[in-house]
Amino acid sequence: MKQSNEDKNFLNMSGEYGVCSELQKRKIQCSITFGNQKAADILILKDNKYWVVEVKTTRAKTVATNFFQNYHSRTQTPRPDFWIVVHIDNDTHVSDFYILTHEEMAHQQMIVNQMTEWTAIKGFDKVTISQLATYKNKWDTIVSSF
Repeated sequence: MKQSNEDKNFLNMSGEYGVCSELQKRKIQCSITFGNQKAADILILKDNKYWVVEVKTTRAKTVATNFFQNYHSRTQTPRPDFWIVVHIDNDTHVSDFYILTHEEMAHQQMIVNQMTEWTAIKGFDKVTISQLATYKNKWDTIVSSF
C-alpha cells in the first residue's frame, strides 16, 4: 500500500523529533529545521559552532539515502556531518536509532552499490536496516565529536 504525503510527513517528523529528544537527553542543544527544501534536518549547536544532521526515517527494512545522487565527491559541501536512520516498528511504534558519520554512510552505501570509488550515480540509493546494525544507538559518535 502506497503511503500518502501526509503519512510520509508524519513519519519524517516523528523521526526528527525522536532524534532531537535523544540528543537533548545527552545535553546536546539541537533544533529541527522546517520546510520542504531545507539543507539540514537538525542543527546541533555548541560553542558557537554547528553540525548538520540528516535524518532518514522508515518503517520498512530499507531506507532511501539518495547518497551518491546528492554527494558527487568526497569533498563536496554543504553536506551533513551525521546521518541518523530511525526505524519505527509498525506494531509497537518503538524507534531504533542508527548513528553514522557522513563518511560511514558513504562506506555503507558503497558496499550496497559494490563501488570502489566515490562517484555520482543515477538511481535511488538505499541501505538496509540490518546492514546498519553495528551503528545502533551509537550516540557516542556524536557526543565524542565535541
